[in-house]
Amino acid sequence: MHALALVETTTLSTVDHVDLSTVTGGYDFGQAVQAGNAAAGPGRQAGETLGAGFDAAYKAVRGQDSTIGSQVGGPIGAAVGWGGGFASNTAQQLWGKK
Repeated sequence: MHALALVETTTLSTVDHVDLSTVTGGYDFGQAVQAGNAAAGPGRQAGETLGAGFDAAYKAVRGQDSTIGSQVGGPIGAAVGWGGGFASNTAQQLWGKK
């Protein structure tokens, strides 16, 4: 049997700015962050909607109230939305398909 060990890491992998500066037209990190921020709101709304749907389905199937979906749906949706917006903008910048 293997034991699961949790390890705290305090370092982040970095990208050398020289690598990104060779991209045609450059890479604008701020623009990618703004795109992520713009997508976080709709992502939160979608997560809240899905979470409310989960809570309703749980009550219909199990006959018990649930707040799990409404508690975690919004934050998870916002995080997924932000990541999607950031990634989409980054791909557009790096591959030149704006």
